[in-house]
Amino acid sequence: MSALFWLLFLILYASYILLIGPLSIWLLFNAQTAVGTMLATMGTISLLLPALVAARLVKPQKAVSRLLGVMIGLLVGLATAVLLSTPSSKPNPNSPVQHRYFREEGYGRFNLTSIAPESEQVNLGFALMPYVDPLLTVEQSRRVSQFTMALYREMESDPNFHELGSAMNLAYDELVRRPFDAGHYYLYIPQNAPPEPLPAIVFLHGSAGNFKAYTWVWTKLAEAEGYIIIAPSYGFGNWDEAGAATVLEAIANAKQQVAIDEEHLYLAGLSNGGLGVSQLAAAQPELFRGLIFLSPVMNDTRFLAHWANRPILLISGEADKRIPLSYIQQHAASLEQANVNLTTIIYPNEDHFLVFSQPESIMQNVTIWLEETQ
Repeated sequence: MSALFWLLFLILYASYILLIGPLSIWLLFNAQTAVGTMLATMGTISLLLPALVAARLVKPQKAVSRLLGVMIGLLVGLATAVLLSTPSSKPNPNSPVQHRYFREEGYGRFNLTSIAPESEQVNLGFALMPYVDPLLTVEQSRRVSQFTMALYREMESDPNFHELGSAMNLAYDELVRRPFDAGHYYLYIPQNAPPEPLPAIVFLHGSAGNFKAYTWVWTKLAEAEGYIIIAPSYGFGNWDEAGAATVLEAIANAKQQVAIDEEHLYLAGLSNGGLGVSQLAAAQPELFRGLIFLSPVMNDTRFLAHWANRPILLISGEADKRIPLSYIQQHAASLEQANVNLTTIIYPNEDHFLVFSQPESIMQNVTIWLEETQ
């Protein structure tokens, strides 16, 4: 072999180690699922394979050949197990939750974002965020990750949600400037739902994508109170006019699947989803009975002209640095000046992730508010 060959080999091998090594080692110690552990093991094995292949080329030895064969066999076995575990995105026909696509099929079962469990992706995101987000400390990230992963473990124990798979690929598509609006939404219909039309909540996710854990949080209210949940995806969560159009299309598509009580259709938004709520409340004020803002961005106030004496629920955390309490108080004052029927709930000591840290309490408060708006 020429010197140039080995130089290129070393450069590529070093680059591969720098790219895959840290991720594999991190995942090996932080995996949340069996699939995550298998992926970490595969990554660790793959780091050694090029070196063994090189050793085999330089000086063929039976021991090296056998070890190489064992590692390749293990890698193939793990890859097969991982692929067989990948959700199909199609729960059983009686599942209360499902993916819906009304433009194009955006779920690829064997995409990396489908193979890697969403909980592993979210947990990795929390580990990386403190290094790119000055508003999130390492300590806060660890705290948020703990209760978020507990929520994911609870959700993944439900076979329907496990088989559902993830829609995180749409968020990544927007980040790399690929088409991301596949017309996707999660639809949850309460089990044993009566044949008559049911009230519905349309939920708009925040930045970083439409985690399926959001829909899981809403299911407790849906089952207890008999509400349909419609949770549209819009890439990374930069809601704009095109995003508002997607929400309306999702609602129209959901109406083809289940009878919805159009007199009791509510619109909710988390964080950046608050922008989508504001836009739709201004563009289609008569479509919704009430609005729910959760730790919201509320820069668009055009909807106030249409919302006098109508119900709005505003929930946020006192310790939220991303959406400070002063920001919430300022917009609450604007809502009250517009004669909105406003209910404001501030959670002491809670931050921007209170939907994951206080899911049961938030759903209880939303339930009380919904009953008051009937």
